[in-house]
Amino acid sequence: MNKFIVFEGIDGCGKTTQAKLVAEKLNANFTFEPTDGKIGKSIREILAGSKCNKETLALLFAADRVEHVSKIEEDLKNAHVVSDRYVYSSIVYQMTQGIPKDFIYKINDYAKIPDLVVLLDVDLNEALKRMESREKEIFEKLEFQKKIKEGYYNLINSENGKFMPKYGFIVIDTTSKPIDQVFNEILNAIVDKIPDIIQ
Repeated sequence: MNKFIVFEGIDGCGKTTQAKLVAEKLNANFTFEPTDGKIGKSIREILAGSKCNKETLALLFAADRVEHVSKIEEDLKNAHVVSDRYVYSSIVYQMTQGIPKDFIYKINDYAKIPDLVVLLDVDLNEALKRMESREKEIFEKLEFQKKIKEGYYNLINSENGKFMPKYGFIVIDTTSKPIDQVFNEILNAIVDKIPDIIQ
């Protein structure tokens, strides 16, 4: 049976790079959130600086995820799926903004539970340096990212119900490590959790 793996972490942790590498290794379909659909593109405009109520943005993410889940389920019929961000980003980022957990869980009630979540950790200052060469989004600030980092750890240490991945969470520190070393650590950790994922 094909597996659904999610990569999470603060901005600049290297998750997009590693998610793509893992997807290639597993011959999986690579996907991401926000998606490149109409709703996802609207979200990206807001993240780039357009004004939007935080609850409205949360609902947009949830709506975008409805479309995304349909695609994921279709793709899983033929291959593994690796996603760069998923519902866990919504939980952590939106709770950090003060949106109630119950509201976030309710609007994401339909979200498919992944088999495994890979959380990439990184030193905050290193993450900011990695982001220097790209256009900044509204959440890419040191103090906010510090809260996001704490939020991820709070989530993985407390989530034991609705959004608990089948094989749990993997945490990999990417600080001061070359890309290939991080990739090997991630792949070994995934295989340790799901031995038959590489045929």
